[in-house]
Amino acid sequence: MNDWQQSYTMSSNKEISVEAVKECLSKSGYLLPSRMIRSLSGARFFVEPNVAFKSARTGTTKFIGLVAEDGDSPATDGVCVKTAIPIETYNNDLPLVLLAERPSTPNADWENYIKFGVTPMPCPFYQEFHIYDEKNANWDNLFAQYCAVSSSAGSASLTATHPEELQASLLALAEYTEGELASFNEWTKEDSTDYWRAFFWQSIIVVSGQLMTARIDDDGSLRLLEIPIARLEFNWHDEEQRRTTVIEIVREDFLLERVEAIRQQDNNIGARLRAYRSHMDEE
Repeated sequence: MNDWQQSYTMSSNKEISVEAVKECLSKSGYLLPSRMIRSLSGARFFVEPNVAFKSARTGTTKFIGLVAEDGDSPATDGVCVKTAIPIETYNNDLPLVLLAERPSTPNADWENYIKFGVTPMPCPFYQEFHIYDEKNANWDNLFAQYCAVSSSAGSASLTATHPEELQASLLALAEYTEGELASFNEWTKEDSTDYWRAFFWQSIIVVSGQLMTARIDDDGSLRLLEIPIARLEFNWHDEEQRRTTVIEIVREDFLLERVEAIRQQDNNIGARLRAYRSHMDEE
C-alpha cells in the first residue's frame, strides 16, 4: 500500500460530506466544461466533449475540452454553411489580461485569421461572398500578448504571469483547427459533386472570471477595460512552418451570445448563397 493510500485509509473512517465535495469541485474549475455542455446543448448545439486528436507536429495524442456545432444548421438546395467551434476552458479567480494591440502591417498573416474551406473548387461564389470581409479578418479588438494576474499565498501583492496551462490550451486549439482544415481539404479533393460548402473553424478559450484588455493611451497612461470578448493572435510553429491562429477569448457569461451570433451569421450567409445559386441556375 502506498503512503498516500495508507494515509487516506487511516483518515477516511468518517465519510466525506457531499457539501465538502461540492465546495472542492466548485473551486477547482472542473465544473466549467459541464456547465458549457449543458448550456450549449440547451441552445441547440451539437457538443462533442473531450475530443482527442493526433498532433501532426508531435505525433502524440492531445485533447481539447469540446467542439460545438449548430444543431439547426440548414443544408438545403445544395448549400451548407457552418462553423465548428473548438473550445478550451481557463478557470481564473483573478483577471486574464490581453495586451499589445496588434497593428496593421504588411507582414501580418491576415489570410490565416479566418480558418475555412470551400467546395467546389474553383469556387463559384467568391465574387458574391467575400469571406475575409464577412468574417472580419481585421485588427479590431485584436491583441498579440496575454498575461494572467495571480497572487501568492499570504501576500497581498499581485503578479502578472504567463501560465503554461493556458499556453498549452492555445496550442492545442491551433493544432486541432489546422488538422481539421487539412482533413477537409484532403477529403473534398476527391469530391466531384457541385455541392456548395463554406465550412469555418473558430477556436475559443472560455474564461470563468474577469477578462480585461490593456491599452497605452497617447499620453503614455495605461487604460484597463473589462470586456466580455477579445481576440488573440496566436503565432506558433508546425515544424519549420510558421502559423497564425486567431483565438477568441470569451467570458463564460457571454459564450451563448457569441455562439448565437456565429450561428446567425452563418444562416445569413447560407440564405444569400442559396439565393445566388438559384439565380445562377435560372440563367
